[in-house]
Amino acid sequence: MLKKIASLFFCLFLFTELNAQSPLPEVWSLTDCVDYALAQNLSVEQARLRSKIADNNLQTARLDYLPDLRLGNNLFWNFGLNIDPVTNQISRQSRQTANFQLSSNWILYNGGAKYNTIAQRNHDLKAAQYDYEAARNDISLLVASSYLQILLNKEIAAVAREQVRISGLQVERTRKLVKAGTLPEGELLQLEAQLARDEQNLISTENAVIIARLQLANILQLEDPDSFEIGTPDLGLPNAEVLDRPAANVFEVAVDKQPAIRAAEMRVLSGEEGIDLAYSGYLPTLSLIGQVGTNYSDQIPNVTGSNPTVIPFGYVGSTGEPVFVQQEVPVIDGIKPFNNQVSDNLNQLVGLSLQVPIFSRRAVAYNLQNAKINANINKLNLEQAKNDLRQTIYQAHADAKAAKLQFEAASKSVTASQKAFDYARQRFEVGALNQVDFETAKNNLAAAQSQYAQAKFDFIFRIKVLEFYLTNNVNL
Repeated sequence: MLKKIASLFFCLFLFTELNAQSPLPEVWSLTDCVDYALAQNLSVEQARLRSKIADNNLQTARLDYLPDLRLGNNLFWNFGLNIDPVTNQISRQSRQTANFQLSSNWILYNGGAKYNTIAQRNHDLKAAQYDYEAARNDISLLVASSYLQILLNKEIAAVAREQVRISGLQVERTRKLVKAGTLPEGELLQLEAQLARDEQNLISTENAVIIARLQLANILQLEDPDSFEIGTPDLGLPNAEVLDRPAANVFEVAVDKQPAIRAAEMRVLSGEEGIDLAYSGYLPTLSLIGQVGTNYSDQIPNVTGSNPTVIPFGYVGSTGEPVFVQQEVPVIDGIKPFNNQVSDNLNQLVGLSLQVPIFSRRAVAYNLQNAKINANINKLNLEQAKNDLRQTIYQAHADAKAAKLQFEAASKSVTASQKAFDYARQRFEVGALNQVDFETAKNNLAAAQSQYAQAKFDFIFRIKVLEFYLTNNVNL
């Protein structure tokens, strides 16, 4: 009966756990992909855990202001000549002793090391949090780029599919004309060869879609990438007003918002606190000490009372008569009990401890030098991060401008190629244009449409990258 009940509870627990897990979407939007990647990506999780460690270090530094409390115990077996630590008697008897201490040490002043440690770890925590935010931004950009790559490959595949459809129609039309004797069979063979080439190109473009989809699925770390499919949002042309802003202006805004820069700034402040922390090694330390202790020995007798006894004390000098005195002789009943010894031997101690560093084999001096070097390294890292960001933004600004021009040129090329193809098809259908010139016009249109799709998605992504540097958000 108990086994059945346990099995029932286990099944209920398993069912609850399975229902608690959010089902994966059948068709993934960009938001779905980004949210899932932020929750599952290992780099993002590592950054989050590092920020958690930094927070624990900060809490440890804050609690270091409190006094500590320690409970100690020693148990000894003594053999041969020894001094009983409780009775201070010299003896060759084997004995067992024990002592107990409850002690506390409260550092009242240590050169400001505690304050500087808290300040330094607070900056380290902020730097770790900014690193976590930067990791989230990096994975968001990567997912957005991979998502757009799938959409681009889908559009290129759609162009290739249209070319197959057009070639198929021309093959069917030419086949009818060949049967009617209007055209030679060689025209049909050429069109069938072109159709085969178009079908081969379609397979290649569809394979590119599959590969791009697998790459994004791997970024998301999906267990079943074959079932992964994204939606096809209606992406309008982006607002290119950001290009009206000079690259220097974009950098001025981004340098205050990008988490990688803020993390480097926090590490500069941490390095400065590290200098003050190292300098505190030259200053004295004042501590308040308190201790409560007791001890036990198996050689302390248990005195239960006393008996009066008359013992000889000496003799009268003139008469030689003995003199007796009465003395109380203790009555001993074994070893004094443990609990009685602990309470009777209780002792307390309160005091101040002052330690002034005089010579530390130059350890403090070298620690201070290293702290200054680390502070300079952090400053150089900040300048390097700013230089890298400046170069990235200037390059992104130039790439976005070039992408806009490429898109405009591709738009004109598609319009002109479409008109040329429509004109060539009309002439080809009435026999006024040969097969080679018709295929040239069709291939030119396909190439223009593919270049248009590439230019369009490149333009969208370049603009979104610039907007990311301004807003610190990734949106399509």
